[in-house]
Amino acid sequence: MIRSFFFKKKESLLSPNYLKFLNEVLGVYPKDENLYNEAITHASFKKNKKNISDNERLEFLGDAFISMVIGEHLFEKFPNKNEGFLSQLRAKIVSREQLNSLGKKIGLEEHLLYQKSTNKYKSLIGNAFEALFGAILLDQGIVKAQKIFKEVIIKKFIDLETIQVEQRDFKSELLVHCQKEQKELSFKTNSKKLKDGEYFFTVSALINDEEKSNGSGYSKKEAEQNASKNIILDLSHF
Repeated sequence: MIRSFFFKKKESLLSPNYLKFLNEVLGVYPKDENLYNEAITHASFKKNKKNISDNERLEFLGDAFISMVIGEHLFEKFPNKNEGFLSQLRAKIVSREQLNSLGKKIGLEEHLLYQKSTNKYKSLIGNAFEALFGAILLDQGIVKAQKIFKEVIIKKFIDLETIQVEQRDFKSELLVHCQKEQKELSFKTNSKKLKDGEYFFTVSALINDEEKSNGSGYSKKEAEQNASKNIILDLSHF
């Protein structure tokens, strides 16, 4: 009785909110909490601080792990698709854009440790997402880590139908359509402005010099794809 009275539960290294996130969203109960602190620590945060590790090494491990789990899932999901289709779809799912989106969807962003400044860390959330699963892999083992990724991330947050649509090369499809119709496709840049520290483009898609659609993005290629996408999706409705 006396020994239990004086026993003090070890205080967690993780913030209550972060620990709640791991428990309730991912179903993870950390064994080595240092791994999970490391997973959310960006290199900018550890400047002028001793004994703090950033998440770059865990990011490397998580990247390989996620690619493997996604590859296995697609292999089972699409038994009749060839290597090219599977590789392109996997590349889309593990892209910076998709990983950033997944990190936001599960609520990881609010727990990240980084030096806030005018710099925009484009891959901050996606890199931390990879690092987090690198930490889970080391802490929980590969079987548990795979189960968490499949049951939480793939089932709840990855929409393969939407990703397949986004994977399409709408500009190439539109070019083929115009060639069949013996029409000329061209693009015109309407604006190029700084947005969040990056150039943001708006373009018009023209068919026989007639403006048919507008699109925007952080590169001319992305903007042209979006402009083409609007036309192709309109064509599919007829």
